[in-house]
Amino acid sequence: MIALPLAWLVFICLLVFLSGIFSVWISYELLRRKRLRHRLLHRLRCGVCCMEFADSSQSELATCPRCGSLNERVRPQDFL
Repeated sequence: MIALPLAWLVFICLLVFLSGIFSVWISYELLRRKRLRHRLLHRLRCGVCCMEFADSSQSELATCPRCGSLNERVRPQDFL
């Protein structure tokens, strides 16, 4: 049998518990960012009138439905 003082046993149990909570928190945060990035993939904001609109076309420049100006696409990680 392994001789282990009570203080060390409590410390090890607490460390294992907190590391489990931390890993679950990190995994949920990564999943949340992935979902947000996926939602913002086709979302654009006009540089002239500041209207946000969705454009799923593959063209380099998207036309704003309100003012008609051309807007270039921004990568989703630039929003975060």
